[in-house]
Amino acid sequence: MSKEGNRLTAFVATKKLNVNDLSGVIIAGGLGSRVGYQQKALLPYKGEPILKPIMAILQNQVTSLWINANAELERYQPYSKQLFSDDYEGFLGPLAGMHAAWKYIEHDWAVFVPCDNPNIPNDFVERLISAYQKQPNPIVAVNDGERLQPLYLMMHRSMMLSLGKAIDMGHLSVHRWVKENAFTQANFADCCPHAFKNMNTLESFDSH
Repeated sequence: MSKEGNRLTAFVATKKLNVNDLSGVIIAGGLGSRVGYQQKALLPYKGEPILKPIMAILQNQVTSLWINANAELERYQPYSKQLFSDDYEGFLGPLAGMHAAWKYIEHDWAVFVPCDNPNIPNDFVERLISAYQKQPNPIVAVNDGERLQPLYLMMHRSMMLSLGKAIDMGHLSVHRWVKENAFTQANFADCCPHAFKNMNTLESFDSH
């Protein structure tokens, strides 16, 4: 879809969904305030930018992979040409990145993940699809067995309008937005213990 495109497809519950129907989006559009206002996705992890292992994990699980970034885009070019920035100014958070994604990706479904977790399960998308097939809703969010992890989710294109409304009202919490809409929880309780542990400090990067 063109950058200017604004096609919306109404959500119609169907259990016929597979990886060929999905794009992946890595949300890397934050200010990086917890890591000295650096591009967190490009901080080193085991000798290379943390973005690289995240991309490697997701590329095997989706048809097309995009990166949402709002600064220093030239530094992302070596890793992907499929880049886009928020429509809204002011670094408003993940909801803004999710909202902007729908003007770029071709599919009617996308999975979203943050840019600071290299431990995403290899069956991440498979589990989201399985949860959707049991309880079809336009949002499927991870539950790690203890709590909701709303930054890890699968979403239908029809949610773009809801995203825009929340942002316009200043309701920028992803957790709040998910809870205000029809959503399914994908159970990852039996998954590896650090599957959804984000790296939020410079010390956490230095320790690897």
